[in-house]
Amino acid sequence: MRSNTLIRWAGCYLVLALVFSCGPKKRVVSSGSSEEEVSGAAKVEVMDRIAEQQLHYNTFSGRAKSMLTVNGKERYDVTANVRLVRGEAIWISMTALMGIEVARVLITPDSIKVINRLRSEYIRKPFVYLRNFTGNGLDFASLESLLVGDVLHQMAGDGLAVWQGADGYLLQRQSEGLGYSVRVGTDYQNKYTAISAPARNQQLEAFYSDYRLVAGNFFPNHMEISITSSHLTLQSEMRYSNVVYDEKVEMPFTVPSRYTEVQ
Repeated sequence: MRSNTLIRWAGCYLVLALVFSCGPKKRVVSSGSSEEEVSGAAKVEVMDRIAEQQLHYNTFSGRAKSMLTVNGKERYDVTANVRLVRGEAIWISMTALMGIEVARVLITPDSIKVINRLRSEYIRKPFVYLRNFTGNGLDFASLESLLVGDVLHQMAGDGLAVWQGADGYLLQRQSEGLGYSVRVGTDYQNKYTAISAPARNQQLEAFYSDYRLVAGNFFPNHMEISITSSHLTLQSEMRYSNVVYDEKVEMPFTVPSRYTEVQ
């Protein structure tokens, strides 16, 4: 069964596949000669305008159709229900045909847990386990930002360069061997985010589009994000059909006693 193959192969990678998605087209985002560096008060103003576009929420709940690809070989159509309590927890339920849940994920700043319903298995790992696939550039706050299209908190601080072009601004920063890039449009909304670790041959890219106003927040209903490394490629394209802010969210996560823990 294709779904069985997905869960068996993905395991702990499942959460990444749901969160980090990439479309079928290769895109290149780079600064060019037509872009001019912004500094001083103008740079501060750009960052202030970007901050105004960040989402304001305590809880988030969304439902998205997702096309998932693992290592460019297998593709799966699933539905992801995503819930966030800001700074505390991320909960994801993945369903396949006929609304049958095949996996459930719970992430906190300390841990990641995955229930595999098809194989009656579960996984428990520390949050740092994700960094085996994404590098040290991914922390819990970054994962939250990537899920909702916010600009990464790593774009603040010394060493940030801001470039202005005809279609918006490019933000670039280097820190601890990692390269961060964010491109925002003339509306200061996040269009592209990348984290690269050249020494480890790893890269994360995210594209955001189809922003719509919901409860005072502009949210990107179309997300394409990818993780690529020397031994793993995870791709998925997510299209949200429903988004809700600041309502009470439930994050049920109980592992049946008969399930086997996978080490």
